[in-house]
Amino acid sequence: MLFEKIKLEDDEKVRKVVHKHWFVLFSRTVGVVAAALFPAVAWIVLGILLQSDQSPLLIDLSGYLSYFIFFYSAWLLFSWMTLAYIFTDHHLDIWIITDRRIISIDQKGLFRRYIGSFRLEKLQDINIAIDGIVATFLNYGMVEAQTASGSEEEFQSFHLPKPRELKAIILEAADNRMHTQSTQQQQTE
Repeated sequence: MLFEKIKLEDDEKVRKVVHKHWFVLFSRTVGVVAAALFPAVAWIVLGILLQSDQSPLLIDLSGYLSYFIFFYSAWLLFSWMTLAYIFTDHHLDIWIITDRRIISIDQKGLFRRYIGSFRLEKLQDINIAIDGIVATFLNYGMVEAQTASGSEEEFQSFHLPKPRELKAIILEAADNRMHTQSTQQQQTE
């Protein structure tokens, strides 16, 4: 998997790996497929309308068929590349929650990736936002982790599934980490 390439500390355990919600991928895919099919549907409807007896236009589309096939093939190629980009972006945008830190990988384009991480000891607050009726019914939303450094942007991710559960996992891991550290300090004293 992708997160295996990230160097984890000794005895660091991955608690949860999170991709964006499936509905985001589904809605983007439906949009691209609809855009890919639109020219073919328009060509067929136009052909049917021009063949009717009530059509005021006398255009024979058969003479333009080779042009349509060429440009439609280019349009399908562009649509296919867009779908590949959407699936790649979905697979590579990831949050990894371990028992010691949160790692955020945000893919921006095909050749840019932002990787940020922070230790759970620096966690000050974690906020979630679920906006809209679809997000409420499908249970996805925005998760924002605020740290002492004040760098909020790299630890904010949208369309994550089950944000309440993610918040609970992060807070539990942070509490466990703080408890472990306090017991280690007491043992050294």
